[in-house]
Order: sequence, then C-alpha cells, then structure tokens
Amino acid sequence: MFSIETFSLQDMTELSAEIRELGAGARTQESVADRVVKHLYEGFNLKKSGEKAFALARFFISMPFRELEPPLKRFVEARREDNYDIRPDTRCLTLLATYGEKPEWCERSKSSNHRAIPIESPDLATELPMIALLCKQFGFESNSTADLVLSQSERHPQTVPVVDSDVVMDQDQATFNVFFVQEALDSPYIYAQDDFVKPYGIRSVLGYGGILSAGQIFAVILFSRASIKREVAQRFKPLALSTKNALLQVPQDKVFDLL
Repeated sequence: MFSIETFSLQDMTELSAEIRELGAGARTQESVADRVVKHLYEGFNLKKSGEKAFALARFFISMPFRELEPPLKRFVEARREDNYDIRPDTRCLTLLATYGEKPEWCERSKSSNHRAIPIESPDLATELPMIALLCKQFGFESNSTADLVLSQSERHPQTVPVVDSDVVMDQDQATFNVFFVQEALDSPYIYAQDDFVKPYGIRSVLGYGGILSAGQIFAVILFSRASIKREVAQRFKPLALSTKNALLQVPQDKVFDLL
C-alpha cells in the first residue's frame, strides 16, 4: 500500500514492477487497462485517514473510428457536430477502463460523456483538456487545442490559466510523459467542477501517458483527494513505460473484451 502524499523513489520502483506484471495472462488491452486502474485505485491510501486516495482512476487509448465497437461508433456519431467529419481513420480517444468509489464509475459503458471522443473534435479540449494537451505533446493535436487556454479562461474568468508547461511536465519528452494539475478546485483544466470536483473533494489531478505504437497513444488519469506535490507527480513518469510494457504483452489487435 502506498501513500500519495509521501510516494518515494523506492515506492515508484516497486509500483513500476507491479504494473509491468499486470499484462501477464491477459487476452485483451481492456483486461490490462482494467487491472491497471484497479491496482492504482486499491494501491493508494490517504496517510492520515487510511481512505482511498483516488476517487476515480481512468484509462484511455486512441483508436481509429473503424476499429471501435458498434456501440462506441453510435456514441461518437450521436454527438458529432457539423464542424468536423468522422472518417474511418478518425482517431478517437476511447475510455478503455474506469474504476472508482461509485458503482457507475466502474463500468466504461456507463460514462455519459467520455466513452469515445474524436481527437480532432472541440469536445476533447473542452471536456478532457489535460489529455488534449498530452495529445498535442505527442503530435496528435486537436483542431481546437491551440485555443485551449483561451477557451478555458473564458469559461473560468475568475482564474488565471496555467500554461501548457505547467500541465505537461516535460516539454521535451515526445514518447511518454506526466500531466498534472496540483490545485483542481476552480482549475480551467479540470472539467465538471460542480458535479465532481467540489462534491467529491478532488484536490489534485495526476496522469501519465505515452505512445503505444504508430498512431496510438494511451493515458491514465487519477483524481486525488489529497494535494499532490510536484516532485511526487514526477515519479509517475516511469509508470508510463511499465504500463506500455504491460499492454504489449497482449496482441495489439485484441482491444475489447467483448470482441
């Protein structure tokens, strides 16, 4: 069991090894992703209370529209706006696994907004701005990412928006990285303030991700009830490589459990 407040280099080494092993015996990427979010959710407690440190852990992967499950294709098409087209090769950021304190947070099919979002859609920068910036870092830029800071500041005029380098921690890293918002409350980079951040006491948001293969990225995002120090967030970067190694233990054409 780890403490998010005091996560050390030794803890990082131990957790990295544990995550690498989560791909053993898995048949699909979804199975690996499910193991990862459960392992992270169950593995971190708050130092004083012993309660779970994370309210919610989620795992996203990018996929071309043509490879989505039929229900996900219908989901994407139903929310499509007129300002972008959906092509067979349109990359969609897809919720592959989710785990949290509420039962509906433990089934990806019950996500109302984030089941699959085209990366070039304005919805990505609006609803998952942290991941939109990570996509930009890896060369998968939304058409609206360039205007992300402006659009978010217009929605939250009472805040001073942080810049890309404050969220994506290593601007020179183009294969795996950490994204981090230390103060989630009223942050222009964190969606659903009134419905999620405030009622569930979210203090910091931490994630990591990387390039899995040509044209495909993955991202894990963790919503913490404790304030996370920046040096602690940096220690999650090696988990991106461990997670990639776990994913690569299954055939890359085996994505969903039901296929």
